Amino acid sequence: MVPAGGGSRSLKTAATVLRALRLLGDHPDGLSATDLAEELGKSAATARYMINTLCEAGYAERASSGRCRLSDAPPWGQWGTTPASPVPGDPDPGAVLAEATTELYRRTRQRSYLVRRTGTVVATVTDSRGHQGLAKHPGLGTHVAPDHAHALAMTKVLLATSAEYREAVDEEGDPLTRLTPATLTDLPALRAELDEVRRRGVALDREEFAEGFASIAAPVVSPSGAATVALGLSCSARRLALDEDELVEAVRAVAARASAHWAGEIGARPVGMPPARPDETVERDAPAARGVDELSGFSARRR
Repeated sequence: MVPAGGGSRSLKTAATVLRALRLLGDHPDGLSATDLAEELGKSAATARYMINTLCEAGYAERASSGRCRLSDAPPWGQWGTTPASPVPGDPDPGAVLAEATTELYRRTRQRSYLVRRTGTVVATVTDSRGHQGLAKHPGLGTHVAPDHAHALAMTKVLLATSAEYREAVDEEGDPLTRLTPATLTDLPALRAELDEVRRRGVALDREEFAEGFASIAAPVVSPSGAATVALGLSCSARRLALDEDELVEAVRAVAARASAHWAGEIGARPVGMPPARPDETVERDAPAARGVDELSGFSARRR
């Protein structure tokens, strides 16, 4: 049995991406999101997600007409480049976000993630920290599609703070995609949960994205007040059941500190971080650098 969010789903997604690239190659004048959705047999929200992802990665570009077409050259050598700030107009966060991801791992010893909403409906995993051998959240790749966003804590946080992102999920229809037996599939119930996420400032998923795993996340707010960055961790469902209050508090505290640091309210060096264990090396993934290799089922990792 392939776990929910596992290999078969990844291969299906890769096949769809490759088909989209072929379609763009067959239409040098470009395709609109509506055109691409019809060709692929997908929803308009999924087509927009795919176009945004391909454009951000450098494989495609938007013409002046608004249609999407293949770039003149593939992004060899420039894959993974990102804007200085995830929020246009805000100051460069410098090392703030990377430090926050590491700090959350240090405090909890659970794999930590940074997820950004870098396009209208695109959520991108831009950083991940944890020691070698620490389990990664199954099925969580470089991007989270709109039809999976309702099941993961990091994207629930972004859904709760973005009307555009919620609209993309709404377009997926009711019921929502079921990834595990615990996935919330009722759209009104999801909206009620997102209201609660906004109130509490933290989101959880309890085996909703992958069986046996849970995640917790909170927003990192930019100086302008935008919340397009989510900081979170994944852990076993058993660990969440045992230590939920402690883990939630750690996520909240580190996200709040990162927000204050970004705004220049505190100094640059985090304090009170537990030291690394003598035999422990923090592993930093580079999801944005996986690029084409991921379409073939391989992952490039940098330490």
